[in-house]
Amino acid sequence: MNTSVAKKASQAVRLLMMVLTAVLIFFFINVMLLVSDIQGTARVVNYAGLVRGTTQRIVKLEDAGQPQDDLLKAVDSYINGLRYGSDDLNLVRLDDEYQAKMTELANYFDELCTEIIRVREVGYENTDIISMSEEFFGICDDATRLAEDYSQEKASALNYLEGLVIIDIVGLVATFAVELVRAVRTAALNRELQSKVYLDGATGLPNKNKCEEILGQEQSVSAEAPVAVCVFDLNNLHAVNNSFGHEKGDEYIRSFARQLGRVSSETCFVGRDGGDEFIAVLWDADRAAVESCLARVRTNVNEYSEAHPDMPISYAVGYALSSDFDEPPTMRELFSQADKNMYIDKNRVKTAEAAGPQREER
Repeated sequence: MNTSVAKKASQAVRLLMMVLTAVLIFFFINVMLLVSDIQGTARVVNYAGLVRGTTQRIVKLEDAGQPQDDLLKAVDSYINGLRYGSDDLNLVRLDDEYQAKMTELANYFDELCTEIIRVREVGYENTDIISMSEEFFGICDDATRLAEDYSQEKASALNYLEGLVIIDIVGLVATFAVELVRAVRTAALNRELQSKVYLDGATGLPNKNKCEEILGQEQSVSAEAPVAVCVFDLNNLHAVNNSFGHEKGDEYIRSFARQLGRVSSETCFVGRDGGDEFIAVLWDADRAAVESCLARVRTNVNEYSEAHPDMPISYAVGYALSSDFDEPPTMRELFSQADKNMYIDKNRVKTAEAAGPQREER
């Protein structure tokens, strides 16, 4: 997948995430409204039943000659709350067939109240209170059933909406997973690209870019955390190239890089600074630590040279310790001093190598 296609795919995934998130918010709002509606509907069902039960009690007491004006007012308030909704009773207003039935219930309750007045005047035996109350109870039952049906419809709608919420969440999680995988792959690719930017392909060591990043730090070295910089330079590379060719010269460089790389650690950075020049940077190091590191490099190189007498490795090295400076130096100042010391060692090595054949002639 090329960069343009990958970018468009990522934008599409992010857009889908935004849409799914917006839809999920919309669904949640509707779920909360439905839950509130269902809770209100449940109270409607209870109060519809309460109207029936209370009216039944009123009729019995009125027939026994006990006026129930307070209960009649209470039932009237219940009916009004069921018809129009009521904050005091925490009742919601239902629509559709229920409203028509509640209108019928309210009208018949007025007739029932009129008949109750007659019961008080002439006795229940001389009225139609019994048959009228039975008719009223039937209307109450119908209203309760309609409220229950309405509640069931809302519950079914809630179940359907909950299913949509689950589908939306699954889709959102899937897009999150896709985006997460993409982000992980991008991060891995970036790390790979970064490693290539800082990797010397010929030797496998950090390259000049990485060396310059370390040496180019502008702040001075901390006096509490001394640093040492070592500069290495191969000898005889020009002679190897001329005698055996550049492929052997490259092999000569790689051989030294492998031996030097063996001392690399968390506190010892080793890199190729270009051509046949290498550096090592030791953190929290004193002179003994530097000398120990250089001794290991020397041992590695000597072992290799003994095993490869046809092309032994010769190098020069110089180092500088930040603790040797009067004022904390920068990394570049440390490198410059180490480089000067390396050239001193290089002249010593050349002198020693030149004196070797003369001693053999004698």
